[in-house]
This record gives sequence, structure tokens and C-alpha cells, in this order.
Amino acid sequence: MPESAEKIQSRINQWLGDEYSKPRRYFMAAEGIFYNRVPRRFRPLPLLYWFGQHSWAAAAPVVGYFAGAVPLQIAAISAPVLFVGSATLWSLKALSERKGSDLTQSDAIVRFGDLISAVKSGAVPRGKRAEAIRACLGILEIHARQITKVGKGEISVSLVEYVGSSQTKMTIRHRNPGNERPIGREFDGSNLLGHHACMAGAEPRVVHRLGAIDRGTPSPTQSKVSYSSLFFIPVEVSTPEGPRVRAFVSLDCNRPYAFYGNRSREIVVTCRPFVDQIKELLRENG
Repeated sequence: MPESAEKIQSRINQWLGDEYSKPRRYFMAAEGIFYNRVPRRFRPLPLLYWFGQHSWAAAAPVVGYFAGAVPLQIAAISAPVLFVGSATLWSLKALSERKGSDLTQSDAIVRFGDLISAVKSGAVPRGKRAEAIRACLGILEIHARQITKVGKGEISVSLVEYVGSSQTKMTIRHRNPGNERPIGREFDGSNLLGHHACMAGAEPRVVHRLGAIDRGTPSPTQSKVSYSSLFFIPVEVSTPEGPRVRAFVSLDCNRPYAFYGNRSREIVVTCRPFVDQIKELLRENG
């Protein structure tokens, strides 16, 4: 049975105002841990390999006991200690390698962002501005995949624009490269969460699990909603009448809580030069 518009609007207002009770916040934290930490599928072979590797490191006291060279008490204590020590060192090595790889990619994006900031958007020919916007969306998609640790195709990045001076009519003209969702259609965006986020101000906003707010509003360009979490970055430009939110960058993922915690903030901070470049390209397009 469809939910009433009043109930949905109440949840939207709660989301925009971040007005959640403590029990609700604890529940959201538990959901964030579940969706981001619990493996989605069980694979026995890696687990057997991990257990066998560290059991082998702890095998010496056990072998010594059966050979009569090590007392039972010493073997019973030293074998678990060696197992835990080997597993701890393996975990530290894995964490250090992952951190180093992430920093290398993040640093590359930051340096590229510095280059983009140094290049004036006016240097981009008018005929190439759409291509430049798509390139910026592609960089956002790559960095978001790195931060959220999801595979290619699991995150979609779109630029949703207001049509002319309308406050509700919208269109999607640009998506990240490789994204095959429809573009160019105009639609009424008055019920979209992204529109509500823009009307509330220019601050980025995250929807951790779409079903917790609105389960009934269809996708404006798809027959079926395929995403569960969303991240909206309003694009505010200067006009003669004052600042105006003219569009928003929408990142969506098929996994709930993909942008939970500091992930959304890291995406915004690292990719701010590319969002600013989109803003300038939109402003120059009039």
C-alpha cells in the first residue's frame, strides 16, 4: 500500500534537519557497520588459506610436543601465542599496503585537482565544455569507487540541472563516462530528494538508505530504482539576482550506506576542484 505524502514529507524534513533520536542514530551506526564491514558473500578457500598459514606458523611447539622435546604446558601456551602473533602481523601488513595504495591514488587526484584549479574554465572551448563536465564526473566516480570500495558500474555520477529559471523542471544532460542511463529527458523534479536538498541550501547531503525515507518515488529516467544510497552536492552559481543553486551532482550506489561516516566528506574535500570546475562551466554556459 503506497505511503501517504505527509508521512514521506515528515521523513524528508527529519532527514534535512538531521533530527534523529539517539536510538535511531545508534541503529543507523549499526546499519553502517553491517553494510560496510560484513562480507556480502562467504568464500571458504581464502578462510582456509588464512587459517592454514597461521596454523603452520604455530605448528613448531605442537610438533615439539609429539616429538617429546616440549612439555605439554609450554606447547599449549606457545602455539596460540604464535598463531595470534602471526595473524596480527599479517593484518598489519595488509593494512599498511592498503593505506599506501589509497594514499597514492588520492594524492594523484589531489594533484590533478590543483592543475584543474590553475586552468581557467574559459580556456575550455565552448564545443568542449560538455566533454569537460563528463570528464569531471568521471573523476568523481573513480574517487568515489576508491573511497567506498565498490566495483566498476556500482556507482553512477550525474549532473542534474534545473531547466531555465524553473524551480522544479529538471533534466540530466551529463553522466560519468561509460554510464548508459538515459540523458536529455526533462521531468518534474519536485518530488526528488535531490531537489529537496537543493531547496534546503548548498550543503552536500547523504541518503544512507533510500527505503528509510521514500520507497515510492520512481527514478526520473529508469523504470526501476536500482540504487540504495545517494549523495547530493548542490552546485550554486552567481547570478545578477544573487547566488542560485542551478544544479546538483548526484552520486548513487546500489549498496546502502556506501557514503556513510567520513566517506562523503573525503569525496567533497578531495574533489572540490572538479565540482568548482563544473560550476564555472555551467556559469559560462549562461
